[in-house]
Amino acid sequence: MTGQQMALPAPPSPALDSRPAPFELLARGEWLLAVGDLDGYRELFLGLAAIDDPHRRHWAAVSLLERGAAQSAGLAPPDASRLLGVLATAVVELLEREPCEPVLLQRAGSLFTELGSLAAARALLEAAQRLDPHLDRIERELEAIHARERVGEGGPRFARRELSRRALEVAARARPAEGLRLSLCMIVRDEQEMLPGCLAAVADVVDELVVVDTGSVDRTVEIARSFGALVIEHEWSDSFAEARNLSFDAASGDWLMYLDADEVLVREDAELLRSLTGRTWREAFYLSEINYTGTLGDGAAVTHEALRIFRNRPEYRFEGRVHEQIAHRLPTYLPERLEASAVRVEHYGYLLDVRARRKKSTRNIELLRLAQAEQQPSAFMHHNLGTEYAAAGDALQALAELERAWSLLRERADLAGHEFAPAVIAGLVRALRACGRPAEAFAEAQDGLARFPDFTDLVLEQALAARELAQHGMARELLEHCLELGDAPRRYAPRVGCGSHLALRELMDLHLSVQDFTAFERLLSRFEHTEPPARERSERLAEMYLRHGYAASAAEEWMAICRHEPDVRALSGLARVAASRGMRQEAEEFAAAARALEGVTSADRG
Repeated sequence: MTGQQMALPAPPSPALDSRPAPFELLARGEWLLAVGDLDGYRELFLGLAAIDDPHRRHWAAVSLLERGAAQSAGLAPPDASRLLGVLATAVVELLEREPCEPVLLQRAGSLFTELGSLAAARALLEAAQRLDPHLDRIERELEAIHARERVGEGGPRFARRELSRRALEVAARARPAEGLRLSLCMIVRDEQEMLPGCLAAVADVVDELVVVDTGSVDRTVEIARSFGALVIEHEWSDSFAEARNLSFDAASGDWLMYLDADEVLVREDAELLRSLTGRTWREAFYLSEINYTGTLGDGAAVTHEALRIFRNRPEYRFEGRVHEQIAHRLPTYLPERLEASAVRVEHYGYLLDVRARRKKSTRNIELLRLAQAEQQPSAFMHHNLGTEYAAAGDALQALAELERAWSLLRERADLAGHEFAPAVIAGLVRALRACGRPAEAFAEAQDGLARFPDFTDLVLEQALAARELAQHGMARELLEHCLELGDAPRRYAPRVGCGSHLALRELMDLHLSVQDFTAFERLLSRFEHTEPPARERSERLAEMYLRHGYAASAAEEWMAICRHEPDVRALSGLARVAASRGMRQEAEEFAAAARALEGVTSADRG
């Protein structure tokens, strides 16, 4: 220790009191490291238990370990070894109280590697990987240990043997919890049509069903109770957050999950969903939500990561009349506390006929306008309004709201904290095209790509804008680039197919429009192996053929559908083909068959 180090002033915060602030604790730690007071640094770990908030306590522990390890790299070997020993002892004591902490296990493994206790290090790292296979650098760390073991390195010094034994015991105890309960919480109103499908898929997967009914006049309450749900009848107060929080207050599970009646768990993911409840090192999980748009069966969909499962803590409650939010209540500053799971939920509420039947856009716009009058302007509010106006078919109003949302977001240097930002720019670009402004749409998409370079949806929008501007060569290059990129990451809430079948279909249409049949045929075989159902592919091909005057080819595709099972759209398509050829009687016959089938389908729905 040098004289200069001894002359450092006292730390700005006093010694630990009964309720230390994490930042003050770290500031004191920096000072203790600077003066070489390792006993004092050791005391900081003992004081962590006085931090009430478990997430701040975890953050402080990890920060103390990381700063101590970084300091050891610049010390002479004896001093470095002593500091590493202090850190290793501290982290083992933390893990003895709670072994299921992958990040702490990994930090412990790294420390024991530096100390030469390779068996303990490997056990700790393998335990961390067992709990969280996606931890950074863990494979490289294990490979490095294996390389050192091959040449005979390792083995704790006598003074570390007891600590290594304790580390091995901690690693063995690091297993997911068992027996934790999951409560499904729902709010419903007049959902007799969709609720049975939702509950049938999930009722035997969860431990408790809590349903808040806000005034149903159909069989919704009866259906919910038939699945064993606790039903709470609550008068609607123009606030989705209030109703959701009521369902949370009534739930008794260790974990809370919420769904709407038009959302259905993919049954193959039931076992994975149950396994999430054992991951006590997490606070919340995202589910992969597939939002079907357009009409049922046409394959149009948007995927996004939906935050739907939380630890049952009283502080985790929603805010907002509509498009209610809860993420700001979670410890999002700790990425290891949240996980994007592979559990899938299919959402049917964005289908055009469902939205029209339930008048969802009208209801949501009214609630958003109410909320807007109560709050300061925000990008999130304008985004939600723009999205609802777009769903209602009002492109001009959608454009006005989305332009305002993007303008507010542009002012921020970092958009990482605004998960909805990609959806804002994608919606804005689509609204510009819908309003007949393709050149501006292209430019705005370019601005978005500067911020989100792997957002394939924007590249596809540029291709469509380029085609509207008669820039066919540029459109072709952009569509080919979409196929190279593939669909965008789920964090962008991308449209399904922008990097696959949607781009491929647009590229085929482009080749057909310029009569490049060789290129079209090459892509056709590829299109036949894309993800949409065969019926949807035939419909899209038929529409494409008819648009470019190839009526016979269009008829073949629609006839193929009808041979398998008559379809209203296919029969209507055949009527259009017949009309385009001047075959009036046949056109009327096909149209009449379509009307008759539509009547049967409507009766079934009723």
